Amino acid sequence: MALSIACVSSKGGVGKTTTCVSLAGAFAQSGKRVLAVDMDPQANLTEGLGLDPDELGLTVAALLVGNSVNPGDVVIATRWAGISLLPASADLLVVAEALGSTHHELALCDALTRSGGAVDFDVVIFDTPPGMGFCMASVMAATDHVLVPMQMSGFALKGLQTVLHCVRTVRQQFNPGLRVLGVLPTFVDKRTRFSQEVLEGLHEVPGLHIFDSYIGVNVELQESALAGMPITAFAPASAPAVSYRHLVAEIESWLESSHA
Repeated sequence: MALSIACVSSKGGVGKTTTCVSLAGAFAQSGKRVLAVDMDPQANLTEGLGLDPDELGLTVAALLVGNSVNPGDVVIATRWAGISLLPASADLLVVAEALGSTHHELALCDALTRSGGAVDFDVVIFDTPPGMGFCMASVMAATDHVLVPMQMSGFALKGLQTVLHCVRTVRQQFNPGLRVLGVLPTFVDKRTRFSQEVLEGLHEVPGLHIFDSYIGVNVELQESALAGMPITAFAPASAPAVSYRHLVAEIESWLESSHA
């Protein structure tokens, strides 16, 4: 059974899509078969893996509304070994509004299990838009774990509480097995007292796992996004590439210990 992880945040600009692309690259380098699922109408994950949303045929929007469309019809191989993509485009915005108005939050979950779905992959990574709308809820209904990339900012802890509330709601209504994998600190500058204070505040939240891995402020991450490449391929020896590989090891270790 595939390990499924959704990267979620109540606000934008926290490194969510970067984390999805980088995790996909790091898991693939460890020998895993990865499916990256883009559930953001902005299609940043699709672009981050080197594809142009405007040049694609079928996307996740078609999968959500077409009962005759199977995941295999939409999933495409990227140029990165071990990484496949279920792409998005702006069409998802209209579909999300229509499905959200009729409370079809299980549409993604149902679609991914149609004709085998994601069984050919070891890891499924979902990208989501910021906020707590239909796309976020439908991804939480379809995944097993939530990973929260969290920028070191004054609103970080408040935004985290919003995400945790959404997790509890989805768990009650759609997905009782949903678990919070943990928080990944991003845009960390340990030279500043502010970053240190936010990190200390995170560790005081009861029952919340904070990964030791963290992502610092790094220009190579921005350059890799512009190049449409995972940081693990763009700059494999860079600090963020090393951090994301460490994060994969942490995730696997944490899951092993939690299931022991």
